[in-house]
This record gives sequence, C-alpha cells and structure tokens, in this order.
Amino acid sequence: MNWQKIHLFLHTFCRYFLATIIILYAYGKILKTQFVSQPSVYDMPIGSLDGFRLTWYYYGYCNWYPIVIAVTQIISSFLLFFRKTTRIGIILFLTFMINILLTDFAYDINAKEIAITLTLMALFVLFSDYKVFLKYFLEEPPLYQNSDRPKWMNKISVIKFVYIPAVFIGFFIMFSIMKTKYMSQDDFYGTWENIQTKERLHFEIMNNFQINKTDRLDSIVNGEYSFTKDSLALKTNNNSQHKTKNYLKGKYILHKADLIITTKTGNLKFVRIR
Repeated sequence: MNWQKIHLFLHTFCRYFLATIIILYAYGKILKTQFVSQPSVYDMPIGSLDGFRLTWYYYGYCNWYPIVIAVTQIISSFLLFFRKTTRIGIILFLTFMINILLTDFAYDINAKEIAITLTLMALFVLFSDYKVFLKYFLEEPPLYQNSDRPKWMNKISVIKFVYIPAVFIGFFIMFSIMKTKYMSQDDFYGTWENIQTKERLHFEIMNNFQINKTDRLDSIVNGEYSFTKDSLALKTNNNSQHKTKNYLKGKYILHKADLIITTKTGNLKFVRIR
C-alpha cells in the first residue's frame, strides 16, 4: 500500500472540500441567510433567548461585520484551491474555524458535527506540513539577532525577566482589586420580583438599582441603594438638580430567596428570580 499516494489524495480532497464548503457559509452571510433573527426575537427578553437566538442576534446586529467574516472565508477558500498558497490559506481558515467550533459548543448551536469535521480536516492539512511550520516558527532565527542590535540593548535585555512577570502578576492583582472594589456582590445582588405588582427590582454592582415597572408611564426607575444591618434605602438621582431623593426606605428581612421591606405604608414582598 502506497501511503504517500493515499496521503496525497486525502490532502487534496480535504483542501477542495474545505474550500468548497466554506464558500456556502460565506455566501450565506453576504446574502443574509445566516445571522438573521426572526421578528419575534426582538420582543423577547434577553434572558429568555437560547444560545442560538442570542448568537444570531449578536452577529446580525452589525451589517458589515458578517461581510468581513464572509470575505475572510472567501479568501481562505481561494487560497486552499492552490497548492502553493495552501499554507497561508489553512492558517487563515483555522483562525475562524476554531472560533466557530468553540461558539457552537459554548452556545449549544446545532452545527457541532460539521464544525468538528471541518476543524479536523483543516488540522490534517495543517499538520501534513508540520515540518515546515516547525522550522519557520521555532528553528528560524528571530528577525533581529544580538549581532544586529546595539550593545546597550543586549545588556538591558535581561530586564525582560523582571518586566514579563510584573506584567502578568501586576495586571492580575490590579484587576482582582478592581473587582473587589467595584464589582463585589452583596446579599441583595440579583433580580427580585414584587409578589403583588410583578414589578422587578434589580440590585446591581456599585450599589446601583433599577426597577422595571408595569403600571406607569415612567417604566424604569434607577439610582443607588444603601443598607445597614436591618434597614434599606433606595435613592433616585435628579439629573437636573444633581440631587438624590428617597424612593424607598424601610426595614428589611432577607432570607435566601425572600425579601420583605417594611415601609410606613406597608410590607413589600419580593422573591428572587435570579
């Protein structure tokens, strides 16, 4: 059995198959048969969208971005049809194909089988030329060697062994501190629904709140909240006068998924939605 000929036939088949199939997806984006949301989706709450609808709405929100993806797919397809341009074509192909594969799994899109097949075929084409890629990326000398650089630059290059860890560790610590300071979540954090009125009260980061009303023209109220061990105060902002006023104030009882706020006019009972 001549394995070289079998490899040749498989390699050629994979190149043409990948180049042909990806054209279908590219034209789908250009002719708007992909990333098109049905009219009913626009009236659905974002929390009720499944992964497929959410992804299609996200990518279809912008008119030109799908075209950019389609052009990239067309270019990779064209490059894969020719042996001399296969290497650059397969790298370009994998840049979007792996993203598609991960998106299909992350958002549970019903196209995983074809995405897996195309990715494996593309990897087969890539690794068929692995010696060339290893030589280029690992064995070839860098663009500028020590002899090409001034001596002072070579001497201070050891700073990178301090700078690189400082970047990785420093940014991690910085964002950890910022998360604790600005994005910490207290026991109120989440969405609560008023049992009587069905209005929803959202406690958010940085002590912000928002109320989605159901029976008033002014359907959204937002501001900041503060609390002590047993009292809770919601204050709204007056943008014209730059002042705040109490919107809701009273004693509270918080127990797992139940929140009761006792005001001067009565008890407000909320249940946690999420």
